[in-house]
Formats: sequence, C-alpha cells, structure tokens
Amino acid sequence: MDQLSFVTGLAPTVSICIPPELEQDALALAAESPPIHPAWAKAHKKGRHFVITTNELDDISEIADYARCCIEEPAEPLSKARRQALQILLDRAYRHAELEPMGHCHCIASKWRERPLRTGVMARSLRGYKRR
Repeated sequence: MDQLSFVTGLAPTVSICIPPELEQDALALAAESPPIHPAWAKAHKKGRHFVITTNELDDISEIADYARCCIEEPAEPLSKARRQALQILLDRAYRHAELEPMGHCHCIASKWRERPLRTGVMARSLRGYKRR
C-alpha cells in the first residue's frame, strides 16, 4: 500500500510545473524518437505554464533523475538561472515522492508521500555537497 493513495486506493495524479528555463529542454526530450522516457511525452501547456501530469512513480523518478544528473554532472557550465531551475524541478518531484540517491548523481522515487510536502521544503538530502 506504499505507492497507493490512502483515500482512493489509486496512485495520486500529480502535476509538476516545469520552470520556463527548462521548457525547451522538455520539448526536445519529448520530440526524440525513440523517446528517452514516456514522462516527457506527457508534458503539455496548461495556461501559461508547462506541466507534466502523471500518476506513475516511474515518471517522477525520471524527472528527478534528469534534474539531479544535470546539476551534478552538467554537459556544459550551468548558469545560475539554469541551476536554480533544475533545483526547483528536483524539489517539485521531491514534494510528491520520496527520492533515494543512487550513486553520485542519480536518484529514484521509492514511494509516494501520503501528503505532499509543503512548498519550500527542499531535497537537501540528495545534494552532493555539504554547506559549512
């Protein structure tokens, strides 16, 4: 019963808003053939926002893993705005599911949270560095 919603018995449907800085990346990932992961094909415009709506824990894992890999091992130097956008995306995934680190730069969603964390709670446990 870990991955199921207590009230309905079904996995919760969550919407994760993609920061504007990452919208073009998400569109490019969705357009690849064959697709890297089905989560990116679920991205759509909702008003002025770009969101991924899903009820699959695997999709949350993909979103969180993408963000963490881009933060920990960027292909090119990250601008401050892009790093912040990736951290926001990781935090939004962490809000709905418990994320477990896997090695240096990967993570996986292990189970749904019974209630989403309040806004502003950050995925500090996944960060690869410690502040002193």
